[in-house]
Amino acid sequence: MVTKPTLTPNKQTQNLTIEPKKRIEEILSYPILLSDRVDEAVKEADSFKFECLEVGKKVGNLCLMLRVAVCLSTSTTPGVSFYDSPLRRIAVEVSKNLEKSLALLKKCKQWSVLRRVVTLFGILT
Repeated sequence: MVTKPTLTPNKQTQNLTIEPKKRIEEILSYPILLSDRVDEAVKEADSFKFECLEVGKKVGNLCLMLRVAVCLSTSTTPGVSFYDSPLRRIAVEVSKNLEKSLALLKKCKQWSVLRRVVTLFGILT
């Protein structure tokens, strides 16, 4: 005879607290800060200047769009609601791509002689 397993109440599942959603300004602040860092990295780049400037232009446009989205989400126009679920998803993806861009742009910065030697030594071993 097969018996069905019974579920016992778990104290941890009974005391679940739902975290409030972050405001859209808080979510978009991280990509905006990253875009400012990318802009600084573009200015510091010594090699591949043209390509770095192109990345900088695109990130500048993206930053402008993020700032406009923050303004739209905080506007208090009566009767207008802002559906922010897609914007939250976009902010996550934009953050990932900006982190990758920042890592790539940091590689374009001029290295010191010591760092070049250490890197070369690491490659040879």
